[in-house]
Amino acid sequence: MKRLILSLLMLLAIGAAEAQQRHVGYTVTDDISLRGGYFGTPGTYTIGALIGPQMLQAYEGCKIIGVRFALNQSIGRTRTFIYNIENNQFVALMEQKQRTYEGWNDVMINGDGIEIKGSETLFFGYDYVETEEMAAAEEGALCGNGDFKSGSFMLYGNYGQGEGLYTLSNLGCLCVQLIVDVSSLPKKDIDLLTLDTGFKYKMKGEQMELFTSFINAGLDSICSYELCYRIDDREPVAVAFADTLVSGENETKDILFAMPDDLAAGSHRLLFYVGLLEGASVQTPRSDTIKVSFAVYEEPMQRQKAYVEVYTQSNNYLSALLNTVMKNTKKAMGDMMCMVNVHRPGTPLAVSEADYLSSLYAYTYPSFSVNRAYFPNEAYIAYDVNDYLEVAPEIIEAFMPELILQDYYGPAFATVDIHPTYDAATRQLSVSLDGQLSPDALPITGGVAVTVMLTENNVRSGQQDMNPITGRIQNNANYQHPNVLRAYLTRPIGDAVEATDNTFTAHYTTTLDSKWKAEDMEVVVLVTKAADEVTDDNVMDMDVIGCNSMTLEQTVGIREQAGSAGQQPTEWYSLSGVRLTQPARGLTIVRENGRVTKRFSVKK
Repeated sequence: MKRLILSLLMLLAIGAAEAQQRHVGYTVTDDISLRGGYFGTPGTYTIGALIGPQMLQAYEGCKIIGVRFALNQSIGRTRTFIYNIENNQFVALMEQKQRTYEGWNDVMINGDGIEIKGSETLFFGYDYVETEEMAAAEEGALCGNGDFKSGSFMLYGNYGQGEGLYTLSNLGCLCVQLIVDVSSLPKKDIDLLTLDTGFKYKMKGEQMELFTSFINAGLDSICSYELCYRIDDREPVAVAFADTLVSGENETKDILFAMPDDLAAGSHRLLFYVGLLEGASVQTPRSDTIKVSFAVYEEPMQRQKAYVEVYTQSNNYLSALLNTVMKNTKKAMGDMMCMVNVHRPGTPLAVSEADYLSSLYAYTYPSFSVNRAYFPNEAYIAYDVNDYLEVAPEIIEAFMPELILQDYYGPAFATVDIHPTYDAATRQLSVSLDGQLSPDALPITGGVAVTVMLTENNVRSGQQDMNPITGRIQNNANYQHPNVLRAYLTRPIGDAVEATDNTFTAHYTTTLDSKWKAEDMEVVVLVTKAADEVTDDNVMDMDVIGCNSMTLEQTVGIREQAGSAGQQPTEWYSLSGVRLTQPARGLTIVRENGRVTKRFSVKK
C-alpha cells in the first residue's frame, strides 16, 4: 500500500449539478484523470474524503441528500457512508448499500437528508472491494482526478498506528463527492474561507499582505463586491472588485497595503470582512468575517535558540524514526536549537503536568512544533511528518534545518542566561535566571512568564521501533530515549515575572530523582506571554519569544562533585594529545574515569 508522499492544503471544489444541487468535495467536475487505481492486496477498504468546517461553513442550513463516487469497474453491492467525526469518535449519520457500476454512481439518502451545521467534520465515501483478480492484474476500480502524486484520499482502519484515518496519495483526489441541496442559500452571498496574513510579527512601517480565499455561497452570480479590512478601531478600508463570480465559484485575492505610520509597537487585531455586494449590504453575516491577531515591533533581539518540542509516544515506531531525524538535525544545528520530547499521556515516560501540551498541539503522534509558533496557512501549530518518515526520511532531514532556521532568525523579544549549580551529595539543583526583555516585549504580550523544564538524555525505556535489518516493527525494551521531559521547576504554563527596566531575575531549587543521571540532564528555559490558562482561544498568542538551555554537564559543580565522590575527574585532550583545561573548538577527546569514552565537537 502506498503511503502519502506530499501533504497538500485541501481546497473546496464544487462540481456541476442541478440548479438546486451542488457536488461538494475535492473534485471540480465529473472529470476522471486516473482510472484503475489499486492497493495490490485483496480485501475491503473503507475509503473516502475528509472535509471540515472550513469547507462546510458555506453550506450551513443546507442538506446533504446523497453521495456520489466514480469507479473504473463495478465492485458489486457495497456500503456508502457519511460519518460525523466528534471527539475522535465516528458517529454514523448514514450507511446504506448500493449496487455499483462503471462510471459515476449516485447514492441518494432516504428521507429529508442531513442538515449541515457548518461546524462538523465529515468523512464520507464507500467500501472499496479489491478482488484477487484486480490485484493480480494490477488494475483496480479506483478513480482519481488531478495530480497523480498528490490529492485527498483517506483510508480508515488499523494500518500500523492504531485505528484511525490514514492519508494516501498516488491517485490524485479520490473521485467522491457529497450531493447537497442548496435551495436554502440566499440569492447573493460571499463566504470567506481563509485569510493568510503571513507571520505574526511585523516590523513597524512594513507592508502587510492579505491573501484570502472565498466562495460565492449564493444562488446567483455576483458582478461586483468589496472586501474590507480594519485595524483595531480605525476606519475600515474597502477594496472593490468588478469580476464576475458564478454561483458556487471559488476565488482568491491578494491585497497589499502599508501599515499606518502611527501604529504603535504591540499587539493588534485585524478584522477582515465582506462589504457591499453589487452595491448592497450582504444578506447574511454567516461566514463573512475573519479576525486575526498580529504584533508590531521596533527593536527585536537575536534569538538565542530555537525551541523544538516533539510530541512522541513509546508504542509508535514512527516516533523512533522521528527521534533519529531530530537527533541528526540537532547535531547539524548545534547551539542554535534545543529540544524537549513530551511523551503522550498514559505512556511510561509521560509527565502529567505536560498533558495540556498534548491536548493543544498533538493532533497526531509523533508531531512537533518550533517555538510553539503558528506557520501561516497551516491547519495546526504542530507539524506532522509521519508520511515521510518511512518512505523518505532524507527529505525531512533536508528541510528540517531550514524550517527551524526560519524561526531561529525570526524576531525574539527576550533573552535569558541560565546559572545552574548542583550538589551531587544531596542531589540538589539550583537554577538562577537573568533575563533581558526587548522594549517591545511587554507591549506585545502584556506580561511575560518563564517556564523552566528539566530533560534527560539516554533514558532507557521501552520503545516500538523498526528493526534495521528485517524492516519489521519490534518492541525495543532497551531503547535510549532522547530529550525526555522529566519535570517542571515552574508552573507548566510558566511563572509570571516582574521586569524592572526590561530586566528580570528568578531562582528555583529542586532535588533530582535518584533514578535520573545528572550528567545527562539539561535545563531548558522558555519566555512566553503570561497567562492564567492556555486554551484553544489563546494558544496562538503563546509562542516562545525567547529560549535558552544548558546541560548540567556544562556546570563545574557536577564535574567537581563527581571527582570528590571517588571517581576520576573528566579530562579533555586535543587530537595531538595535549591536555586541555576545558573542551576546545573542534574535535576533542574526552576521558572519563580513566578511559576515552567519546569524541564530540564543541562550538563556541
